[in-house]
Amino acid sequence: MVLVYQMPLKNNPGLPAIFLIFAFFLGFSLFANLPSIHQGFLFADQAIYYSMIQSLAQDGDLEYTKKDLIRYYEVFPSGPLGIFLKRAREGKLFYAKSFAYPLFAAPFVKLFGANGALVFHSLLFLLLLLMGHAYFSVSNPSFLSLITVLTFMFASIAGVYYLWIGPDFFNLFLVFTILFLWLYKHKIPETNDNDDRPPSKIHAFLRSDWTDYGAGLLIGIAVFSKPPNIVLLGPIVLYSLIKKKFLKTFLIFLCFLITSGIFWGTNYIATGEWNYQGGERKTFYNTYPLEKADVTFDSIKTMEMTSDGYAEKHLLPAKFIPYNLLYYFFGRYTGITWYFFPAFLFLILFFANRKKLCQWLILLAVFAEILIFVVLMPDNYAGGGGALGNRYFLPIYPFLLFLTPIKQKVKNLSLCWIMAAVFIAPILIGPFTHSHYPSTHVKKFPFKALPVEMTLVNNFPTNTNPPAFRQEVGTHPDIGWLHFLDDNFYPRIKESDVEKRGFWTRGPFASEMILKTYYPVKRLDVHLLNNPRMRNEIAVQVGRQKKRIILGTKQRGTLSFSPVKPFKIKALHLYKIKISASKGSIPYYETETSKERRFLGVFFEIDIVPEK
Repeated sequence: MVLVYQMPLKNNPGLPAIFLIFAFFLGFSLFANLPSIHQGFLFADQAIYYSMIQSLAQDGDLEYTKKDLIRYYEVFPSGPLGIFLKRAREGKLFYAKSFAYPLFAAPFVKLFGANGALVFHSLLFLLLLLMGHAYFSVSNPSFLSLITVLTFMFASIAGVYYLWIGPDFFNLFLVFTILFLWLYKHKIPETNDNDDRPPSKIHAFLRSDWTDYGAGLLIGIAVFSKPPNIVLLGPIVLYSLIKKKFLKTFLIFLCFLITSGIFWGTNYIATGEWNYQGGERKTFYNTYPLEKADVTFDSIKTMEMTSDGYAEKHLLPAKFIPYNLLYYFFGRYTGITWYFFPAFLFLILFFANRKKLCQWLILLAVFAEILIFVVLMPDNYAGGGGALGNRYFLPIYPFLLFLTPIKQKVKNLSLCWIMAAVFIAPILIGPFTHSHYPSTHVKKFPFKALPVEMTLVNNFPTNTNPPAFRQEVGTHPDIGWLHFLDDNFYPRIKESDVEKRGFWTRGPFASEMILKTYYPVKRLDVHLLNNPRMRNEIAVQVGRQKKRIILGTKQRGTLSFSPVKPFKIKALHLYKIKISASKGSIPYYETETSKERRFLGVFFEIDIVPEK
């Protein structure tokens, strides 16, 4: 287990600390009441991956059966919400995700139940700490090398994904391991002048070409788990080619083909298809195939989620690439500058220091994978509405750690923790809450001051709140839908004649929303109704246009906006709207006869006048 450079335990205080940290996480993993913590349900990817792990652990296959469903309900009584299934060979149903992560997690779940997934993650975390400590101990004191790795994990939201029963942390670990195996020998000196002992077997292995072949084998698994990980092959193969080691290059590529072929081939043998996301693939909520004799894959009306015809459905014109790159780094919901600040800092440090060939190749791989996501997945590059931050960035994140100068400075690491305190401290302190409600933190400053990722409108984390998602406004047939971006509104009371078409804002707080239509708009009329307060100044902003009106007690008014410039994505026309009152009122405490206990701001209705 000792990966560090020939340091005895007594001179390496980082090692005891690593094992104490591991013991803490292992204890949590073994004894946490996961069904209770998760409030009885897993959602989307967590639901399907836990189902797959259970199927592999108990039945040794990837087929979805009624037994799998029963086992799931025995642990999580709300059922596998958002599970992905596909119909393949002989009409059988199979889980429609990569089985790489479930395969490795299955033995632990068989031994420890649902907690086994986190036990597996604890072992991965231990190995990650040991590798990172060994790598950075080359040029740093033991405590500083450990702090560097801990900063990488916990001054970002990467550590939160340790808690998810899904492949995200596993993918991060795979990429970290591959880069460590490749780069360790390029960083550590050939000999240690202060130590005349012969090198250990582990050290000799890490100095050898075998690590490159091991990296090649792991890349095959990483690509099967997440295909954009194919960029991992680039730096390692190009480095060997540039160094004119042609036989080595061939062997690395051969190792990749071996494991890649084994995993893709196994998927074909098990399901009858190479692509686990193609064919007849659907997602299911609340009602699941085979739960009753008459409940089938076809009888349930649900969303098709096949990758067939993907380009036609999802690709956007090239003009959206700059938008997505801006959002990728600085967006409210996905910006890596806020959720993975160490990555952003390491990128800056790269340009501020001397560069080596392997670092330039890593940088090319980073931007290649980012472009894969923003170009090929422009409306979902962050992992869906249920994601916290940008979960698809996790396999890219280790690249930037190894891009940083190996000699670390305390001031740089301190800056990472300061940024974490400002932006993600609530997430780190309440990781389960924020995992279940991924938009909680973005509804307050500083996130409300950041740009909204308009290209991701159908995958906002706020969409996981049903009253805030696709709320109809306008009059038939000229209707639109509101996506609310905060909690500064009250869900409409459908039984109320007054609130059928509009919403109350909450007190004096600005309510922010996106209006979505499928046609161009000539004019928006915002009809307002004041609360009981006198001389209440109401502000309405549509795009860059901002207008104000002062209303008396329960007085009505209208503000019109024309022309209105949309953010247009194919057939979608998006309009950013913000509405606020300067004074709030709780009528129950101000009027003897009122039963209204809500903290009312201003009531608004939106009429849409389309272009003819």
